[in-house]
Amino acid sequence: MKGTRIRLCLAVLVAVLALPLCSFAFDGTVTFGAVAPLSGTNIMVGDFVKNGILLAQKHINERGGILGKELKIVFEDEVDNLQASVNAMTKVMNYPDVVAFFGSTYSAYCIAASPIVLQNKITMFAGGSSANIPKEKNPYVWQVRMTDDQSGLLMAKAATQIIGMKNPAILYIQESFGTGLMTQTVAALKNLGVEVKEQNLYAHNPDEKQFSPILTQIMNSDVDGLIGIDHQMPAAIISMQATAAGIDLPLLGSSSFASVVARETAKEAADGWMGVADWTPDVTTPAGKAFAESYREEYKGKPDSDMPAVTAYDSLILFAEACKIANTTTDKEAINNALQKIKAFPGAMSTYSYADNHCFSTSQFLTVNENSRAVLKDVVYTREP
Repeated sequence: MKGTRIRLCLAVLVAVLALPLCSFAFDGTVTFGAVAPLSGTNIMVGDFVKNGILLAQKHINERGGILGKELKIVFEDEVDNLQASVNAMTKVMNYPDVVAFFGSTYSAYCIAASPIVLQNKITMFAGGSSANIPKEKNPYVWQVRMTDDQSGLLMAKAATQIIGMKNPAILYIQESFGTGLMTQTVAALKNLGVEVKEQNLYAHNPDEKQFSPILTQIMNSDVDGLIGIDHQMPAAIISMQATAAGIDLPLLGSSSFASVVARETAKEAADGWMGVADWTPDVTTPAGKAFAESYREEYKGKPDSDMPAVTAYDSLILFAEACKIANTTTDKEAINNALQKIKAFPGAMSTYSYADNHCFSTSQFLTVNENSRAVLKDVVYTREP
């Protein structure tokens, strides 16, 4: 029965994405907010978020809007630092017409804004993946991406069972996302019989640009593999500097190492990295393929779709679904509660189902970078959709 329902949902979603543009007489509007780095050092990430949001808006409005109302979007710029991000999310929450919003792609920023979200009692789709986000126990914060505790298990399995690492080094960014995923990966490795030595854990601060000293230490040690845990731009820099340093080890990275941002920036230096990724444009699921093709058509001449774009896109699609379940576009509490009824919903990035930790994703992709592409190797499920 469950499989039949998923197939029916997939057929409907793919058919909807293929429908031609229609003209509707909308009965009012509904406003969704979005925060992204629209300027500053992370602007490429912001472009993906904006593209994903606008594509979802287009698809929703072309099919009649949400309950007959035209979807409107309000954007705010989080630039490239925590305070600017919190200010941007606060500003979005203070718009009187905003019913829900897409928060920062960066976990630490989402956590910092969580108390303000709770105070405003407004639904936030957090773009980050940190397992520390659910620990806030905020009933209004939801995650579309898989949490790092589950990603850590998949990374440990890939490192040991696929690559064969027995003594890996881990290079990670020292903030909520990086520290959390590192801790979860180390714990999962231990359960699989691999103890990561303390001296093989290499932390770096979020502003680090020069990784050569760390990479030299790793190269001169006795490790048999390198696991990278980072955001998109540091992942690109690490890839380039690892190539320059002559690192000749099996390479496994978090989702960012498979991202378009990292691959476009690092070029051939990104090749060879395997990744446990939230997204790859080479996805083979029907809903994923429909999104990837639609994105290419909409943004011809621009980089292919990336994780921030599909995360933002699916967040807005889930918001629309919650509105339909609650049969309202104005009752924020009812819409937030309706998210608990999401079950086996086929998004572009994953099949989504409610879980007590407010994380919808049930799967990730195992990829390898080849010729500047993140080639899909497998879809790995951590729980039943």
